[in-house]
Amino acid sequence: MYPLKGMCPLRGYYRIMEQDMIIGHGVDIMSTKRIEKAIQRFGDQFVSRIFTPYERADIEKREKYAPQLFTAYWAAKEATMKALGTGNRQGVRFIDIEVRHESSGKPYIQLYGVSKQRVETMNVNTINVSMSHLDEIATASVIFESNGKE
Repeated sequence: MYPLKGMCPLRGYYRIMEQDMIIGHGVDIMSTKRIEKAIQRFGDQFVSRIFTPYERADIEKREKYAPQLFTAYWAAKEATMKALGTGNRQGVRFIDIEVRHESSGKPYIQLYGVSKQRVETMNVNTINVSMSHLDEIATASVIFESNGKE
């Protein structure tokens, strides 16, 4: 629900308080088996083209969950590309979208290259990411917010 500033007595509608506006939203869902097959088929060539050194090191620490994490990170990258409105075109690359974690475990997105330039052009001031996975499937949602100020 939107935070409400007050009701307009003449028109009967609520005015929304000044707040960030959603300017991009992307959702992706991916099969763990599909990512596992790509890794088996193309090996390190695939992994190093899609996942940053930080992400690979993070996944190595939790090797037991590697298939699910690779898939969740893939989904977060795809969702980010959808929020950008580009997909993996216009110079946007998987490797330029990095999933990181705060000390609390909360994920966040770090952008580089054309992806970073694009969010700056869009005046994005907040990127929200949520990921979830089961053994065979992972999903992610990414929301870009802007307060409209440069």
